[in-house]
Amino acid sequence: MKLDIEKIEDILYPRKFKFFSVSTQIVAVVLIFISYTILAYLDYEKTGTIFGLPFRAGILFVPIFEELIFRGCILVGLTRYYSVKKSIVISSLLFGLWHFKNIFVMPIDDVVSQMLYAGLIFGPIVAYLTLRLKSIWPGVILHYLNNILAPLLPMIWLLLQK
Repeated sequence: MKLDIEKIEDILYPRKFKFFSVSTQIVAVVLIFISYTILAYLDYEKTGTIFGLPFRAGILFVPIFEELIFRGCILVGLTRYYSVKKSIVISSLLFGLWHFKNIFVMPIDDVVSQMLYAGLIFGPIVAYLTLRLKSIWPGVILHYLNNILAPLLPMIWLLLQK
């Protein structure tokens, strides 16, 4: 894949791709954000946590913040000095390491699992998507969906085993 991004702004601004117009992407981000916020609120009301984590208003903005930093700045910045593959690997590993910050709110086994998943699976997928579509916004959508579904997967797994 040849990378032809001239400026960091080229990847930060929404652009049309396939059947997703800019308006569709904006509406999707807003609807997913609202859904995420409602689910987080309901979880907080029920358990006093948001998806198992202590309440912090900032958690609602994590997907946008992390995509801006790791895909918008770090990934694109690395592509100026390294190949696309190497840039994806480095930015994804940094993204995985970033999740070490959760050591204060999660059991160590969960943190290690999260770091491995973020650095070896989710990070490379979203990095590739970002470079392929030349926009961070599909990655933001995927990141919200990932954060919504991740806490539900153990429950789904248990239901499937019955």
